[in-house]
This record gives sequence, structure tokens and C-alpha cells, in this order.
Amino acid sequence: MSEDLGKELLMLGGTIAGFIVALLTLMEKLIDIRHRLVKKKDRKPSTSQERQMYEPLAPVDVFSMRPLRGTSYLLMYEMGVIMAAGLLLNYVGLTLSRHLESILFLDMTGTALVAFLLGPWWGAIVGLLSNSVVNWLLFPGAGADVAIFPWSLVSMTGAMYWGWMARQPGFQKYLRTGKSSALSHAWFLYIFGIGGAAAMSMPGIFIQAALNEHSTFALNPEVAETLHARVLQWEQMAHQYLESLFGLTWGEHVGWWAVNWFQTWVRYVPDKTMSAAIALVVLKYGYPLFERELIHGGPDGERPQDERVLPLVLGLLYAPSFATLVSSELYGDAAYWPLWTLPWAVIVLGYVYLRYWGASTSLLHEARVQRAERYARALKPIGKEAPYEFCRRLTFMTLIASLLFALCLPIILMDFYRVTFKFFCVVYGFLLVVHLVRIAIAQNISVARAD
Repeated sequence: MSEDLGKELLMLGGTIAGFIVALLTLMEKLIDIRHRLVKKKDRKPSTSQERQMYEPLAPVDVFSMRPLRGTSYLLMYEMGVIMAAGLLLNYVGLTLSRHLESILFLDMTGTALVAFLLGPWWGAIVGLLSNSVVNWLLFPGAGADVAIFPWSLVSMTGAMYWGWMARQPGFQKYLRTGKSSALSHAWFLYIFGIGGAAAMSMPGIFIQAALNEHSTFALNPEVAETLHARVLQWEQMAHQYLESLFGLTWGEHVGWWAVNWFQTWVRYVPDKTMSAAIALVVLKYGYPLFERELIHGGPDGERPQDERVLPLVLGLLYAPSFATLVSSELYGDAAYWPLWTLPWAVIVLGYVYLRYWGASTSLLHEARVQRAERYARALKPIGKEAPYEFCRRLTFMTLIASLLFALCLPIILMDFYRVTFKFFCVVYGFLLVVHLVRIAIAQNISVARAD
């Protein structure tokens, strides 16, 4: 009952937020139009040389043409775009896997994309949001929090692993090569797919034990029995040294955990491998400017560093899931407390490391400003072309129409907030897809012209 009430309140909040976003977006567009008209009317003639000197001073939003500085620009057209693409990819992957009843989930494809581009902390934030909000809302029936929230640990573990591996020089070298060999691609699939599955299967097996679930991708009984016997044989060889520490049942426990971990790992391998591969394809084909700036480090070759606030944001988002898990009758046992508490240890260690050994605030701010200016210079010419202006105006009119429809829904419907919530999800979902595709096309055109 409380879970249904929570979903109802979340849908009501989403309805109000969607209405406010539509209204604010409409007001922003109207103010922007007024600003442009006044500027056009009062603008004095200037020489071409003066215009060339003036234009590079401030980055310009390629679609609304409003000047934004540093963090604001990146929040809307770098981090905002990448996080939106990540959440959308996770949602699409999970929806397709449910309808096709595949052994692949693909609900971490977007998490991999964000981890590749923005690093482990942003990837963990998107993975947590996707699991604890999107998947929770999509879960049919009652008990969504009990069935969904524990898997946040798998999402965060995968984001941390993928983000850390993407920061290694080998990943940069692999992407920098235009025609990588088959061996290089095999290395990527092995490290990010098979290795990622091994890392994520560690919390996965503990969560399965907490849920008392059996793997849906079970091994052949004969293979499982052979593996179990082999593990017991190895245990007996070392039992004389470890009996005093672990007791007589240690061997049986090791055999059970090893077999079930192997089954979980085998089940994860195809899903995580395909998720990482699809994410890399989206990165290479969709957002070459992000690859150039965020992975290769732009003209200076220095990748953006993490900010100390990111672990705090992750902790703030993880707190509701943690509270639900420790207060649940199923997970509240003391045996599972170390599992639910482990993310807090990572968050604290991450914050301490970034606080004392991370980049200074001034250096991070300067890097953001320079990166925003490079984005603006690269994309501004594309934003002035007719197709983009046409799409921008169509989006503006669609927002007006959606706002008018939303105003009429409370008059004609009883359960209007639920219908309005779904209405905004559909409308803003399609507009988000168009927006992401438009930015991807602009980046590809810009890079092609520069080359």
C-alpha cells in the first residue's frame, strides 16, 4: 500500500514538474525571441573584422542562440545530453528485452555510455537513477522496491568498473586508431564485457542469495556437479590449514558460492558485452565531439577530472534505496548490512580522495569554460543553418501545443495527473529523442567539416 502511494506521489510530482518545465521552456523561448528582436532592432552596423573579434568571446547555445558561460552551457549541452542519452538507452534496452523475452537485459547500455564519457561517478549516478526510479516505475505489481533496489549495487559496480577502465591509456589508444585490428576489438570486448561481467557478478551473487533466487541461466546439472566436486577437492587440499579458521562447513559454502558465482558470471557475459559494445557504437557514431573532448582531452590531451561533489550527489541519491533496504524485513538482517553499506565506503573514500588529491576548483572551472567555448565554436555555424532553425521552431510550437493540451486535461478527466504524467512522458520523450539526434547530427557535421 505504501509503495503504491509512493508511486502515486511520484507520478503527481512528475506531472507538476513536467508542467512547470513546459511552462518555463515556453517562457524561455518567448524571452529569447523578444531579446533577439530587440537586439536586431537596436544593433548598429559593424565591420566584419569587429564581428569576427566579438563572436568567439562567449560560447553560444547552438539551438536557442543564448550566451551561456562555462558550467551552465555544459550542464545543458554536455552533461545533460549525455545523462539523458544514458537514461534513454537504459529504458529502451530494458523495454526491448521485456517484450522480446531475451536473455539480454541491456538496461546498462546507457550506464556504459555515461561511464565512458563522464567517468565512474556520473556513470554510477545514471545507473542508480535508472534502476531506482525508471525500473521501479516500470515494475509491474507490488514489491517493486524489494525486487528492484538491491540491483542498484550491480549498476553502480558496473559504472565504476567501466568508468575506471575508460580512464586508462589503453582505451584512449584503442579509440584513437581509425582502423583498429580485430585483436584490439577482441581486447575491448574481453576487458569491458567479460571483465565487467566478472566484476558485476560479485554483488549479483550476494543479491541473488538475499532474494533466495536461482539463476535463470542455470548451468547443465552435470557441469555444475563437476565444478562443485572440483572446488571441494581443492578445499580438502587446503582444509588442514584453514579448518581452525572456517570450521567444517567451509568447503560446502565455498562450493556453493563458486558454482553460483560462475553461473551468474556466465549469465552476465552476453548482456554486459553487448551493452558495452552498443554504448561504444553510440559514442563513436553519435557524439564525436564528446569523444574528442572527454576521452582524448581536446587539444591539450588532458581529460576532464572528477569534481568532489559527485560522490556526495551519489550518496544523496543512494540514501532512499539504502533506507528501504535496511528497513525491509527481507534485507534487514545483519548478514546483509555489509552489502548495503559497501557503497557508503566507496562514496566516503572517493570524496576524501577528490578532496585532498583531486584537481582544484579553479582549474576545474577554467577547464569547463575552455571546453564550453570549443563546443560553441564548433557547433555555432551548424545551429544557424535552415534545417536546424526549422526543427527548433517546430519544437517550440510542439511545446505550446503540449502545454495547451495539459491545461485542458484537468477539465475533461478525473484521474488527470496520471494521464498528464504519461502524456508528458510521451511528448517529452519524443522531443528528447529528436533533441539528442539533432545534437548528434550537428556534432558529426562539425567534425566532418573540421577534418
